[in-house]
Amino acid sequence: MQHSEPVLPTEPTTLWNRSFVIVLLTGIFTSMSSYMILPLISKYAISLGASLPLAGSIASIMSIAALISRPFSGVVADRFNRKHLTIWATLLAAVAIAACAFADAILPIVIIRTIHGFAFSLMTVSSMALASSLVPGDKLGEGMGYLGLGTILASAIGPGIGLMISEQYGYSACFLISAGFMLIGAVAMLAVPNHYVPIKRQGRQRIRLKHFFASELTLYMLILGLFSCGNGLISTYLALLGDERGIANIALFFTAYSIMMVVIRPFVGVLLDKKGLSIIMYPALALATLGMVLLGSATTIWMVIIASVLKALGQGAGTPSIQAYSIKLIGKERAGVASSTCYIGQDIGNSIAPIIGGFVAVQYGYAQMFYGYAAILLLLGTALYAWQHHRERSGSNSNIS
Repeated sequence: MQHSEPVLPTEPTTLWNRSFVIVLLTGIFTSMSSYMILPLISKYAISLGASLPLAGSIASIMSIAALISRPFSGVVADRFNRKHLTIWATLLAAVAIAACAFADAILPIVIIRTIHGFAFSLMTVSSMALASSLVPGDKLGEGMGYLGLGTILASAIGPGIGLMISEQYGYSACFLISAGFMLIGAVAMLAVPNHYVPIKRQGRQRIRLKHFFASELTLYMLILGLFSCGNGLISTYLALLGDERGIANIALFFTAYSIMMVVIRPFVGVLLDKKGLSIIMYPALALATLGMVLLGSATTIWMVIIASVLKALGQGAGTPSIQAYSIKLIGKERAGVASSTCYIGQDIGNSIAPIIGGFVAVQYGYAQMFYGYAAILLLLGTALYAWQHHRERSGSNSNIS
């Protein structure tokens, strides 16, 4: 039985090559599409007759579907044409978003959001794996840092644009425009040269656990999950904290956070490539912790903004650095499973933190919720990274050069 798997392209000599720029622009369009509809799903479900708890569940279905399919996305991205996978997944996401414009009941929305989650998982994993093969190895950190800028920019302006369009022209118009952005991303990918060359091998190739999950990245995955827990808590409870303490314009947290993330991303990538991960991770954990402590005690908008800057300096440095380093650690040929393993941690953190945080907030208040998370982030995050660093130095993970 013949089997084929992708051969990576010849490593480029410059970061800003044509293929990488196209993938970067595609990421901007697809991220804008996703964030435009992010705040609308629950509102749209309520308009169709869903209760508030059901609407919240419908909004979470996409994340749950993405989490379930992450390991399979990694396998596929490492064994097939990453360019074609990205295009088809992006087209499927565009169709799913457009279908929301014509859905007039809860069940179709649930089905559509599930399909969107599967498509989103494959799209993000395959595009990151593809991008990793389009940058020089000694600039991988810098390249992955730039790749995330599209998501940051979209998260800053996408929700506002989506809400404005829906208020002016209705939900259907917003869904169709969002699908249009996703379609533009798919079309742009056609301009990326096809680097895929199949290798023909005799005999059946067994699928093993390592193809689904990179066990050597488990500790990094857990650290990413810890970072993402903060995102889940803030997105769920920040507005409520603002109401409780009378802090006006508390949404400026996200504006300041996005600006700082855009500023530091390229510098962090260069630092990673030149100095390694440790010089980034310990300060990142400390700064993110300090930001969450300050947020827990905030009584003015300026305290909230300073907290957002500190959190951006911490998580904005730590998360992309781990993602890029993980690909370096296990090799670009396994970039798909490296990316999916990292995303699993982030998906889990975003999913469980609001649930646990809700119980803590009810019993002890928002301040204790944020303080408790900050303590766990600093102590457990530092311990996990120190353990992983020791494993690598002792030779447990020897793939890194």
